[in-house]
Amino acid sequence: MKPCDFSETQFSFCFTFEYIRQFYPNIPLPIFPNTVEEGREGGGYDVQINGNIFFQFKIPIYYDKVSNYFRRDWNVFGHDYYKIKLETDQEQYKLLKALQMPNNEVFYATPEFHNKSDLTTLYNSDQIVANSGIFSLSNLPTYNSGYHHLIYSPSHSWGKLFSDPIEIKKTISINPFELFSESKFNMTIYSEARRIGNILKKGDYKISGAVSLNDNKPDQFVKEIYTILLTEFDIHWYPVMSRY
Repeated sequence: MKPCDFSETQFSFCFTFEYIRQFYPNIPLPIFPNTVEEGREGGGYDVQINGNIFFQFKIPIYYDKVSNYFRRDWNVFGHDYYKIKLETDQEQYKLLKALQMPNNEVFYATPEFHNKSDLTTLYNSDQIVANSGIFSLSNLPTYNSGYHHLIYSPSHSWGKLFSDPIEIKKTISINPFELFSESKFNMTIYSEARRIGNILKKGDYKISGAVSLNDNKPDQFVKEIYTILLTEFDIHWYPVMSRY
């Protein structure tokens, strides 16, 4: 039995960064709630994508040895596995379940690896999402149904939920631009850059240097907006760009 040697914050950043970049150049805008918003109605999640996709991140425990105490879990796969706890009586779980409504999708995302070296390797090769277990909250127990745990393995496309053994399929692909016919916000980093660019063009701002603000090339335009905000206004705006 081994805990992950990286934090939930590290995993959530790497997962989110990679997840939204796969839709380049129309990168969906991630929204991270503050600690107050996270505990209020409409909260409970770690990140909101495009207005209607919500992720809550969980860090598992890795079990690599069989024992009589955990034999029931071990026998599901017959080899090592990962386990996350589900405390359905907690307020956060209630908030997450409340988000699961038409035109919303809510997921738990949890790593299928536990070493910091693996986190680094997978992050550098854009394989964090592919090596994560993603489970829809719609397939998980109801609020206030007590303690449960979910075990899963990188070798299987499903996990098993206890205390009553139920197979829970992993979610393989989540495209925010295809999942719903209309997004609530339909905001991307590029569209946000265009909105800022329009403000700069209409306002009486004197910008030094030769800046065209030509939005025919999305990646270059986002970089120009980033540079202007930082150098002219000392505003740190953090767009996420493709590595290529």
